[in-house]
Amino acid sequence: MIQNKKRIKIFDVAKGISIILMTMSRYPFLETYPTLISFQNVAIIFKMPTFIFISGYLLSDRLDFKSFFYHKVDGLIKPLIGFLFSLTLLNIILYLVTSDRIILHDILQYILNLPRSFFHGSFDVVNVSFWFITALFLGQICLKGFLVISNLKKPFNYLLLSIFFIVLLILNAIKTKFYWSEYIPSFFTYLFLGYGFKKISLRFFNGTSFFYNKKMILFPILFLISYVTLYELNFDVDLNLAGLHFNYHYLLILSLFGVFTIIYLCSFIEKIPILNSVLVYCSKASFFILAYHIFIKDVFSTMFDLETYNPLLHTFLFFLNIVLCCLIYMLLKRVTIVRLLFYPLKTIELKDIEIKLLKSKYISRIIPKEISLA
Repeated sequence: MIQNKKRIKIFDVAKGISIILMTMSRYPFLETYPTLISFQNVAIIFKMPTFIFISGYLLSDRLDFKSFFYHKVDGLIKPLIGFLFSLTLLNIILYLVTSDRIILHDILQYILNLPRSFFHGSFDVVNVSFWFITALFLGQICLKGFLVISNLKKPFNYLLLSIFFIVLLILNAIKTKFYWSEYIPSFFTYLFLGYGFKKISLRFFNGTSFFYNKKMILFPILFLISYVTLYELNFDVDLNLAGLHFNYHYLLILSLFGVFTIIYLCSFIEKIPILNSVLVYCSKASFFILAYHIFIKDVFSTMFDLETYNPLLHTFLFFLNIVLCCLIYMLLKRVTIVRLLFYPLKTIELKDIEIKLLKSKYISRIIPKEISLA
């Protein structure tokens, strides 16, 4: 089942940087360091858009909508379910270890949070970072649907496209929180821009070689000039997709300058073997970092002071957190059968017992043929 697709490392490096920057804001010690806060205020403009833009650039044209949908369920929603159950168990264990008085009612609340989360369409009580995985899934499905409709060679497709954009406008206006549907318009925008730029670059700029062009230096210059100018003119430059602080004019343009700036810097980072390897691995383990970094931070908070000024300790704990998340990604992939819940089937070299399980009478019924074993 494992596929040996050639990865575009410059994008893996950029996604690795993006995911690391996303986790930084979760630490209580952030407020202790003014320089770090200033850096975060700038990084927030591009850290999340970079990941989404690249995901759009890498979106596959090979699959039809049905196959694409099932592959995204296998690659995003299935691991999300695995994360939900594993974190529920881990949170119960942490409660049992750290509490002076263990109450059965409290343990039951952890368990009941799962069905409540599915009912209310939000997993914040388990992990507030899970909104990103769901929003990315919905955005990618919407983009694929848009592309399918656009390729229909019938007059009816104009009506469908009109309905599609009306729905996006409604979602953008009402900000429905159910399963993070409120994020679909902004995520669709960055995914579409990433996918669209891929088509443009393949046609006019010789594909990914564009990102290694010396003219890419224009983007960090444009980003700095734009940021300073907007700031001096008292424009609000606090783009925050998580907080729905986003617009379709100057913040969008500014963030795109930031995205291309990060990719430009990654063309140099790629030449540093150790740093390149670390960031590429963080990219591969990105959803594990999202899933477990808050729990690990909570464990650290029971052992260390995360608020009092202590830069050496806080820096060590931050990077240790990333390392531990990557170790979970690496080690869990070796756990036979259990790993089927956390990793896309196409990325696993299946063992005989796993093949038998997947081909069993009841399991095979719930695995779509688009992602099932040959």
